[in-house]
Amino acid sequence: MPKITVLDMQPIAPPVGGGRLRLLGLYHALPCSTTYIGTYDWPGPGYRHHKLSSTLEEIDIPLTKEHFALHEEWKKKVGGKTVIDVGFPFMAHLSSAYVEAAIKATKKADIVIFSHPWVFPLVKDQIDWKQQLIVYDAHNCEGLLRCELLDDGNFGTELVRRVIELEYTLCHKCDLILACSHQDRLLFNNFYSVPFEKILIIPNGVFVNKITPANESLRQQCKQELGLGSKVAIFLGSEYKPNVEAVFFICNNLAPVLSEVDFVIGGSVGNALNTQYLLSKGIKNIKVTGFITEEEKVRYLHASDVAINPMFSGSGTNIKMFEFMAAGLPVVTTEIGARGIENPTGNAFKVCSKEEFSNTIKEILNDRDMWKKYSHEARRLVTEKYAWERISPFLGEILLRNLEGKHKGRPYFSIIIPTYERQHHLSNLIKKLTEQKFKDFEVIIVDQSKEHWKLPDIAKALSIYYYHTDIKGAVKARNIGLALALGKVIAFTDDDCEPYPDWLENARKYFKRQEVIGIEGLIKSEHDSNNLRCVSNEGFEGIGFMTANLFVLREMANRVNGFDETFDNPHFREDTDFAWRLLNHGKIPYARDVIVYHPPHPRNIKRESLEERAKFFEKDALLAKKHPELFIVLFKKEGHYIKTPGYWENFLKGCLKYNCMWVLENLELRGINWKDYVSIPEK
Repeated sequence: MPKITVLDMQPIAPPVGGGRLRLLGLYHALPCSTTYIGTYDWPGPGYRHHKLSSTLEEIDIPLTKEHFALHEEWKKKVGGKTVIDVGFPFMAHLSSAYVEAAIKATKKADIVIFSHPWVFPLVKDQIDWKQQLIVYDAHNCEGLLRCELLDDGNFGTELVRRVIELEYTLCHKCDLILACSHQDRLLFNNFYSVPFEKILIIPNGVFVNKITPANESLRQQCKQELGLGSKVAIFLGSEYKPNVEAVFFICNNLAPVLSEVDFVIGGSVGNALNTQYLLSKGIKNIKVTGFITEEEKVRYLHASDVAINPMFSGSGTNIKMFEFMAAGLPVVTTEIGARGIENPTGNAFKVCSKEEFSNTIKEILNDRDMWKKYSHEARRLVTEKYAWERISPFLGEILLRNLEGKHKGRPYFSIIIPTYERQHHLSNLIKKLTEQKFKDFEVIIVDQSKEHWKLPDIAKALSIYYYHTDIKGAVKARNIGLALALGKVIAFTDDDCEPYPDWLENARKYFKRQEVIGIEGLIKSEHDSNNLRCVSNEGFEGIGFMTANLFVLREMANRVNGFDETFDNPHFREDTDFAWRLLNHGKIPYARDVIVYHPPHPRNIKRESLEERAKFFEKDALLAKKHPELFIVLFKKEGHYIKTPGYWENFLKGCLKYNCMWVLENLELRGINWKDYVSIPEK
């Protein structure tokens, strides 16, 4: 089993603050032996070697007095700002024990992960670039962040220059970059010209088993013990400028107009306030806790009714958001506060402007049904997508696959196949893939069925990666497949499809043209009838796009951040939206010689019935919201609004669900009077 070394210049335990929480969260459940080499960025603690989980051990080697003395000199040159991390590559020669331990661990590893870039220069000459997988876990785009913090035209500017040179080199030398959000991925591409295909999104998260929702009895008990009133709003943060801004917004804009609410300001950010300031403002409904332990934090979360995150500046994702959601608290946040966190249903947290903040808090506190909806969806989302318990094992899968790809070579195609309770179709699809004339491909099956699929003997002829998950949704499954893919080109098809033998061979020739970033292949089927649902794109070339037969460069799939999971449950139009976003970056020709046969489905199967399929058209409203011009073309060409029973009923549901009633006005402007097709009850 491969060995992993993670290098940084801070400790993990205790996991306090975003950086340390990410370290523990990401690496605690990797499937193989992982050694973390760290240190203390303050004087005092001694050498430490201990286990944090069954596979993760932490070794911390203290820095020397000389190291800290030099840091104090540099600190004075930048106006008292801490630069022990930025200066680490240039000071670490004074802490030879740390450097020796980092080099030793690097030599032993199959996978070397640089958490932050600071240790890279110290060990880069010891790396076996051909055999070892080198990973940069980028907590931020450090070059830009340090420019904001240190650029002073003097010594600080010189430090920024060094950081940019260091991060640029690491980004281009490493095999894989782990970014916290798609915004960060865009920054790395724009700032350092890093290819998108080597940047994967591994988000921040929370241990959902450690922070759980409180029932009403526990909530009341915690309120009483902590001396809080009947309505409680909580904000957490360290003493970091954007958090301080948020605290003063709470004091000046929220507490005075929401006198019935007790505001808890938890964490060291409370140091920015003092009792005299609160008294001078006449504010009596704010409780400042100062530093709190993890146990105390959970008690305050359990005592709260709503969480708030009024952030107006800063970078990266706010880990406090995940803690709020894990506690099942409805969250009111600004766009910046929710940065990098997906909200597919729109109900996991409420994004609003500065002006709307107080009214939104009041609305949620006074509407119990709304409160329950946001509470449930917040917990569900964080459990499925932002739980360290899921993220860490999945990262392990990605690392091992990329190590294998480095040793054996990457395939030209990665074929991604989502499946759910239709495993009986897979054997036939696998047989068709064994008949492909072009052989340089891998198959990634993302199975969301209750039971694991037993691969048939015929599958042994192929390179198949089988991934089973309990998370439902075809859109999510395709994004999982994208994260696991190693190929240059991604090929999508459905579990019940039958590709022609020359499917891949014919597809490959299109990618020899520089302007081509994808291909829409021909999908053959029978004609629709009352008894059969048939799937074909004949007559809808270049507008609909369907993942039954769709190809895209992996570089471009990452550029547009994969599929929009808002189109899941029920999954529909995610492929159209995906392709329309891709068209901003190149051409996707229709290839009549790249053929897949899609068998028809009997309408007497519930999931294929007219009634069930009509429900999918709520996603047309979302598609119209995102792409108003292109949607009109598709809308008129398909004509579902005329011929498909139930279309308008579900389209209108979608308009309400996705808050886009204005798309109806857009249709009217294009000559489609939707009221002609809908029975509107009299008032």
